Order: sequence, then structure tokens, then C-alpha cells
Amino acid sequence: MPEFSYRAVKSSGELVAGTLVAETEPAVLELLRGMGCMPIHVAAAGSEQPVWARLTRRGLSSQDRLGFARQLATLVRAGVPLDRSLSLCRDLAEKPALRAVVDSTLKELRSGQSLAHSLAANERFFPPLYVAMVRAGEASGTLPAVLDRLVEFEEFSAELRGYLVSALIYPMLLLGVGGVAIAFLLGFVVPRFAQIFEEAGKELPLPTQVLMDVSQALRDYGWVALLAIVVAVLLVGRWVHTESGRLRWDRWRLRVPLLGDVSLKLEIARFAKTMGTLLAQAVPIISALRLTREVLSNRRIASAVEPLIQGVKRGQGLAAPLAETGLFPVLAVQLMTLGEQTGKLDSMLLELASIYDREVRVATKRLVAFIEPAVILAMGLVVGTIVISTLLAIVSINEVPF
Repeated sequence: MPEFSYRAVKSSGELVAGTLVAETEPAVLELLRGMGCMPIHVAAAGSEQPVWARLTRRGLSSQDRLGFARQLATLVRAGVPLDRSLSLCRDLAEKPALRAVVDSTLKELRSGQSLAHSLAANERFFPPLYVAMVRAGEASGTLPAVLDRLVEFEEFSAELRGYLVSALIYPMLLLGVGGVAIAFLLGFVVPRFAQIFEEAGKELPLPTQVLMDVSQALRDYGWVALLAIVVAVLLVGRWVHTESGRLRWDRWRLRVPLLGDVSLKLEIARFAKTMGTLLAQAVPIISALRLTREVLSNRRIASAVEPLIQGVKRGQGLAAPLAETGLFPVLAVQLMTLGEQTGKLDSMLLELASIYDREVRVATKRLVAFIEPAVILAMGLVVGTIVISTLLAIVSINEVPF
């Protein structure tokens, strides 16, 4: 039977670690609970990252925040005191940077501050969304439920982000390999044929001559073209980081066929999930809208949140100003209208997030289904042009006059 490593907390609050032999991971969880322990982490022995890999990971990511939220939610739900829970999370942290963040949070908490204030002291790791939800949970006495909601929110974001990245890996890899192959043909293979054609002393067909000129230009001025591309990318990057540049860039992204559809649905899913999660924890709607605006990555859609805030202040509710923006589809407006009428706006927003989560996956599949054959066709045309141009020259050289 396989061996599993585990970390768990005893009923006394003591952290324990070790290995157990069992058929499956759920069996290990049952064994630990039977021993009076609350499981924190269970994994197949040998699946842990090697020490050198952990030492080379320096920065903190959303995955680190998700792991911390899971551990804290598990401990608080088990009834472990908050300071002891943070202390255990600190001991469980593998990255020194994460350990330092949790230790700083723990010191703030032990100085008499609330958990929300302690998290806010490390705002580079804990976004305002975290702080607002934890503050609402502390005020209402529902902190364990709030932490579970945070875990759900992080898992939703991580799963969606991972799906998008994995779906686009193959087209990007295909494009990169195809580009390298074409550069190799033009930079190394075609020049060898050029030398043979030059020694033959015959006039080359026009397609072959154009190919030779392109190959020569690539060898002579390729570094200039590469430098120009790098400079252009840097300049566009600086422009995109300005407020006006980012707004124009995001507007353009929404207009691009297929890509714009994915971007819009992704932002709607993020908007609905964030708003629904905040409202479910009794965060005031105006505060929830402001926090959601900061979560959205598309500035064009984020700028449409301000009219929603003003509409709520005027007593118009959320659905009517949302429809006036013209960015959100009819389904989103109808569900929010229904949610306001039934007093279940948070539930409707979470349902909308689930719907658009599925829509994003469908739209992404459609985008990838277009990109893959388009890249293959483009690479095939370029390589085919190179081969045909070379063959034309070979045939013209070998022509025997009658």
C-alpha cells in the first residue's frame, strides 16, 4: 500500500507531522480523525517538492494565498484560537517570504489588533477584498464561514486562470516552434542554396530571387529588426501602463473577434463572483462595488462600475444602471433584476458567475479551435513558399535546352 505524509493538529493545538500507510488519501484522513487530529495537509510520500526547488521559489503568488487561506479556514473551523491558527500557518509555510508575512500578521494580532487590521498591514499580499470580507466576518461573528468563502473565491479564480493558461499553451508553443523553424530555414538553409545557384550562373525565377533577398536581409539586418521589436514591445508596455493607454488597450481587446468575447465573459464572471461573495458576507453594496472595481483587470469594464455606484446612491438599485452601461449582456441584467426583486441578489450573482464560468470555457475552446489551424496554416504557407521557391530554382538550373 502507498505511504502518505501528513501534517495535522491535535485537539490540544499541537502541530504533528509524519507518515501513514493507507490505500487512499481519504483513508488517511479517516485515520487521522480517528486519532483525534485535524488534518491540515496530506500528500503521497515523495510528491513533496525537493529542497532545492523550494529554496529557488522566492516570490509570493495567488497559489500561496490560496494555501494560506485553506490552512487558516481549516484551523479556525476546528475551533483552534486565532493566534494559534496563525502561528501554525507560519510554521507550515514553506517559503521564507510567506513565513515573514504570516509572522507580521501574527504580531499585529497579538498587539491587540483585529484580524482584518492585521491583514491590512500586509496589503501587498492580502488585497482589499480579503480585508473587507474578514472585517465583515468579524463584525457578524461568522469568520469561519467567511474564510471558507475566501477559499472558494481563490479556488474559482485559480481554476479559471489555470484553464485559460493550459488552453493557450499549445497554440503558443506551436507558434514559437514554427517561428524558430522558419528563421532556421531563412538564416541557414536558404543561404546554402543561394551559393549553389550563384555558382550555376543562371538567372533565378522571381519567387526564388525574392526569397534570396529576404534571407540576405534577415542575415544582414535581423538584429536591427529584433532590436526594433524589443523597443516597440517596451514602448507599448509603458504606454499600456498609463491610465489612458490601458483604457484604450482594454477597449481594443473587447473589440477583437473571439478574443473580445473571452475577455468580456471572463470579466463578467469575475465581477459576479466578487460581488456575490462580498454581498453574501453583508458587505455594503457601495463598498462591494468599489472593491470589485479594483479586482477587474479590464479598465474599460472597471470604469463602468462608477455609474453603478452613482446609480445605487440615487436609489436606482444595481440592475438599471448596469443595463445603461451597454457592456453587460441581457442575461446578467435580468438575473440581477430578479435578484433585487426577490432580495437574493448575492445568490443570483453567484449563479451568474457559475454561468459565465462555463461560458468562458466554451469561448476559450472556440478561440483555441480557431487559433490552432490558423497557426498551422500560416506556418504551412510560409514553409511551402520557401520550398516551392527553392524547387523552382533547382528546376530552372537543370533545364536542358533543345
